Amino acid sequence: MVATISAFTPPSSSISSTSTRTQQFQLSAVPSPERLFDYSKKPPTFNKQTTLWEPSHETEDAPYGPWGSFLRGGPSPFLVRVLQPSDYEQAVFKYMAQTSCSRAEAQGNMDAFFNNAADWAYQKSEEARGRPKVDYTQLKLKDAILVITWAVFVTPFLGRCAYLIAATDAGWGITVDDIFNF
Repeated sequence: MVATISAFTPPSSSISSTSTRTQQFQLSAVPSPERLFDYSKKPPTFNKQTTLWEPSHETEDAPYGPWGSFLRGGPSPFLVRVLQPSDYEQAVFKYMAQTSCSRAEAQGNMDAFFNNAADWAYQKSEEARGRPKVDYTQLKLKDAILVITWAVFVTPFLGRCAYLIAATDAGWGITVDDIFNF
């Protein structure tokens, strides 16, 4: 029995086995959640000829750029957005079409998805069970400060320690002076 399970699948998709009998399972991390914002515009549509999601003429522009993704979700969504912009846009359009939400809400959800897909899927399943909805569109000051702190101080410090351990004769015997002596 071979089955593929994805954390980001349309609500109507099903997984079937390849054995003689077919089993249908309804698996989805996108359970048609309640929308955080009232959205009445036409969602993007899927073009079967190009196999791409296309925005409708009513689809709004991106509410924030790659740095907004960095501050909201950390380095993963930022890198996806910078290195694979068309894949990022397709994910946003697909989420908009599946949930009939605004672009801001879809972009916030995709930033959370690209940051940690398992936690995002868990949160969506909890929301489907009636837990409070998470607003991924908000830029929380605490989260932005943590992302900047990790990016500017912690990660370079840990990188310097790893370099000194691996590339110098001191090995695990490095000192604080070694770390800060460039």
